[in-house]
Amino acid sequence: MIKAILFDLDDTLLTNPANEFVQHYMKALLPLLMEVFPNSTEDKLKAGITNGIRSVIKNCDPLMLNAEVFYNAFTDVTGILLQNQQALLMTFFDEIHPSLRHVTTPVEVAPMVVKWLLEHRYAVAVATNPLFQHRAVEQRLEWAGLPIPETGFWFVTSLDNVHYSKPWPQYYEEILSRLGFEPDEAVMVGDDWVNDIVGASQAGLNTFWIRNEHNQAQDIRHEAIQTDGQGTLDDFFRLTTEENWLQGLPPKPLVPSQIAPRMMGNISALLGMVNEIPERYWHQRPDPNEWSPMEIVVHLRDSEDRVQRPRLERILHEDDPFLVPPPSPPRPGEQQLQGLDGIQVMLEFAAERGKTLDLLNSLSTEAWGRPARHSVFGPTSFLEMASFTARHDRLHINQLCQTLGKCE
Repeated sequence: MIKAILFDLDDTLLTNPANEFVQHYMKALLPLLMEVFPNSTEDKLKAGITNGIRSVIKNCDPLMLNAEVFYNAFTDVTGILLQNQQALLMTFFDEIHPSLRHVTTPVEVAPMVVKWLLEHRYAVAVATNPLFQHRAVEQRLEWAGLPIPETGFWFVTSLDNVHYSKPWPQYYEEILSRLGFEPDEAVMVGDDWVNDIVGASQAGLNTFWIRNEHNQAQDIRHEAIQTDGQGTLDDFFRLTTEENWLQGLPPKPLVPSQIAPRMMGNISALLGMVNEIPERYWHQRPDPNEWSPMEIVVHLRDSEDRVQRPRLERILHEDDPFLVPPPSPPRPGEQQLQGLDGIQVMLEFAAERGKTLDLLNSLSTEAWGRPARHSVFGPTSFLEMASFTARHDRLHINQLCQTLGKCE
């Protein structure tokens, strides 16, 4: 059942030809940078920005925020610590960037589509390629008639809040983990065949391809990818509101290539959340019968090492093993966790997950089908249990989100 809709921004919710916009963007930004850094050259600054964007697109480190990747790559070329110039960047976004609005054109139906979906209890996120700072994305949404505070988006990606870019399937998995849904509960709506359709399909989402004057010549050859629908945003709106198109979408089959990106996306989503936790929240238990944020991340770390990976190893090393549920974890308040650093515990969990990913990456195709028997689920396989590990992550990420909402 579809519960979440992810929308691309440029040439989907807002008509904005990418190449033309980037040219105007560079033309507007470079004079400001030259004024502040007169010892540099325009060519070097432009090369620094280009290197930053390319590095973000290549990055697949679940622990590296896109902004960190971009600024490091910019510094490698220019020697300038642009991350220390946030006041300068805010000046650009507040005083210069708004002048680029003329390059774009609102899509009339976009606010109506989003409003209808939110009113009908769908989670709606903006899954734009996160190559720009959050303020730049906010402004483009304003130009589209979709200001973030008033619209009520569940999540909006940007350079500042996610760890991957399109078309990595990890990008889509990180968003879904932050939203609290599985790929078979989501639809990606976008205009770029590779970035929006191929990437999302590889993650296991349903897709709707927005056709417009800017993508008519896109090469859509891909033997394993078929979109679930295509047309204009008006067509998507009509299909959704008049023909119950969303209700008729079949879930994508689970395949081995989805598991590692899902596990990586979960790690990145969790890291993004814990980096925002106020120090005073870590040991709060708003309900005496619920875990604190610290207890949740400790459980994830310990479960990976003691339950999740050992269970997968048993399936690989034993013939049709019989699996039983693990011992119950400590109840709320039973562990002495004062003095622990939550971020450090999260990084320890990431290190344990890295060992699990190494295991998955070493497997043959046949190994994913190895059978097992579970005392609760019945006959199962390595693939299904690996998927269960990723679902276990999201169960506790959702739990953490709900707990943080109650802390004060």
